[in-house]
Amino acid sequence: MRWDSLFDDLEAQLDEQNRAQLRDEISENVRIERSTAELTQTLARFQGLELTIRLSGATEIRATLGPVSTDYLCLETDRSQWVIRRQAVESIALPQTQGSGLSWRHQSKSIRFASVIRGLLRDRSRCQIHGRDGNALAEGTLAQVAKDYLIIDVHPRDEFARPGRISGNLLIPLESIGWVVATTLN
Repeated sequence: MRWDSLFDDLEAQLDEQNRAQLRDEISENVRIERSTAELTQTLARFQGLELTIRLSGATEIRATLGPVSTDYLCLETDRSQWVIRRQAVESIALPQTQGSGLSWRHQSKSIRFASVIRGLLRDRSRCQIHGRDGNALAEGTLAQVAKDYLIIDVHPRDEFARPGRISGNLLIPLESIGWVVATTLN
């Protein structure tokens, strides 16, 4: 009987050591997986959910997250669409519940920033352009979006880009842009 008790005790110790080793391996694998996570994939889980994002220059926006790319992300409110360069993002307050499915049809990993801005040009949206530091660079209607710069017709906020209302044109290198806000007309 003492042998049975001894072997039962040794087996229980071995089982506990195996469980402890398995817990350590799982913890290590979780740490490794978390250390290799990238922002694009992490943010993709929250597409279609409302986030609060703090940008350069103490700008804060609460909006629904849209497509996410390696160098920008898109947000939408009732009245505006935001295309934000990732280097202008200071922090993101995540919702308590994580999104389970994507509400957007595709990821935008391969769609370049200039291509998204060209979409705003096609829509003839009124745009506010902010620099990487958060300062306003221009407001008006996009006139041209090239490979590495854009030209905006500068005009008053409540006016259309018509001859006589345009006060000038401004060329802005795309690299100097922190974000673009396109406002819908009412």
